[in-house]
Amino acid sequence: FLMIFVLSCSGEEKVPVTMEADESRTSKIEEILFIGNSLTYYNLGMSYHLNLYSANDSISFKPLIQELAFSGYSLAVHLDNEQTLSKIKERSWDVIILQENTEVAVNDGMATLESIKAFEELVGNKGTRIYLLMPWPYKDQPEMSIPITKTIEDGAQAIGATIIPLGEVWKAINEEGKPNIDLYDADDLHPSLQGTFLAASMCYSSIYNRNPSDNPYTADLENDLALYLIQKAT
Repeated sequence: FLMIFVLSCSGEEKVPVTMEADESRTSKIEEILFIGNSLTYYNLGMSYHLNLYSANDSISFKPLIQELAFSGYSLAVHLDNEQTLSKIKERSWDVIILQENTEVAVNDGMATLESIKAFEELVGNKGTRIYLLMPWPYKDQPEMSIPITKTIEDGAQAIGATIIPLGEVWKAINEEGKPNIDLYDADDLHPSLQGTFLAASMCYSSIYNRNPSDNPYTADLENDLALYLIQKAT
């Protein structure tokens, strides 16, 4: 049996979970770094929730899942930030997840494309896999999803990155208009806990090739609500 502890960047207490190890069910992706903005760090951060997903999984290793996210940051601004550059160079990350600023993804796709290429050059030949976490449109501007999708698809094609199509799934859920589902925070821009849980579920599914419905983690959401979001995530 393996005892895994998760410590969030926000200073939350460690959460012990005991489980049987079964490394054969997943590839050994040990070091994951989120690079983003306030969309990424809301609700304790996507890294916090992905950590708890992994803590409740039967993998025989303890992943290092960290996050570097600052309010309003675009990928281009991150590339000029010494803290970001230092963090990337700190180790040979197995996975780096990039989340672009929504306004930049909508209005300056070329800047996003150049930034994505620059991140690929930055990681070099370390074997790091780059994932692009698609932003979602503002609640009152669903049409933003069209340029967002194009920007992320162009970036993925340019470097062979994997897209986590969060924005498209988000828009589809919002259009369903279920009364107990609201992925947005009160400002209609940032994620509610439901939105962050959806994002973490999609990251878990995409990176580890696992079905979140097989994992007991729910972020303390009601079970039927969490199950609905998990089903949409896969």
